[in-house]
Amino acid sequence: MKVGIISDTHDAHASVDRAIEIFNERGVEYVFHAGDMVSPFTASAFSGLKTASFIAVFGNNEGEKLMVTNNIQRFGGQIHGYVYKGEIEGRRIFMEHVPTAIDEVVESGHYDLVIYGHTHKQDIRKIDNTLVVNPGEATDWLTGKSSLVIVELDDMSWEVVALK
Repeated sequence: MKVGIISDTHDAHASVDRAIEIFNERGVEYVFHAGDMVSPFTASAFSGLKTASFIAVFGNNEGEKLMVTNNIQRFGGQIHGYVYKGEIEGRRIFMEHVPTAIDEVVESGHYDLVIYGHTHKQDIRKIDNTLVVNPGEATDWLTGKSSLVIVELDDMSWEVVALK
């Protein structure tokens, strides 16, 4: 099963539209957004996902949390406070925006996939049986790169996909 991972979209609508197109083309079944969508309009754009379930966490820049939440719930998506913990296809997944507890979470060995954002810097590494993914920024404002990551949960392989 393929899952898409994106973070730090910061209302960059062209990047969000391209990401949704890629997720739809690649047939991902879940999209994880690791925070900083920013506005309700960006949240609504993810309703364009054709077959993927949408799961997000708040970042430190969401401006109108009530409307962001309402817009995501309208299309059947989920948004969680600042941490998501769940299981999909037998894989335990942890997601937060600001990487305040990433090292401890990874060291615990309780999760197969640990996702975070905030830094805008891509970080993909395997530590024991845990795959850690920060997809980098969906904008290209800080790093000059705009990307998302697709993970195959069956074998935990991953691919970085440029948005521009």
